[in-house]
Amino acid sequence: MVPTLVGIGASLIAPKIMSQFRDQKVKVIHAMPGRLRLQCDSWKHTIVAEALGKQVQSHPLILTSKASEITGSLVIEFIVPHISQDELDEIMTNIVQIASNAILHKDAMLMNGMKNTLQFIDKGIKKQTNGFADFDSLFILFLLGKGIQSFGNAPAFSASLLYWSYSIMKNKGDSNR
Repeated sequence: MVPTLVGIGASLIAPKIMSQFRDQKVKVIHAMPGRLRLQCDSWKHTIVAEALGKQVQSHPLILTSKASEITGSLVIEFIVPHISQDELDEIMTNIVQIASNAILHKDAMLMNGMKNTLQFIDKGIKKQTNGFADFDSLFILFLLGKGIQSFGNAPAFSASLLYWSYSIMKNKGDSNR
């Protein structure tokens, strides 16, 4: 009888809790009295895991919290074996908010991918030219050529291309010192 009532209660409560996790797609991996394990793929980062581990533990009902950047999981141990639905909602909202704030401080995956691709291309160019050229130098040559070629038809556009090439050269020279 008790497991049936717990099951019915969980089926009524679960949609409300899960609706809060839509953005981060948080999954409840394991729940037992006094303990809860949550998991989310966006928590698989050092910055997010550290923020969750430290800040979640500051809640008065939470005894300990441990976050793993490898699995993207968060284990919470409560002070009491049972908490109310409102307390759980508050804790879950707090966890999602902490993770959302921490995500803002990590590097974007798209930008990292573009940087890695550019580094890969740059290394390939350097290998092929025995260190004579890199991506930046070829890009500067392209801008200079395009700027000179289009100077008669579009002087303003041409001037901006020439200025871009100058800016890249100047910044590249400053970073090598």
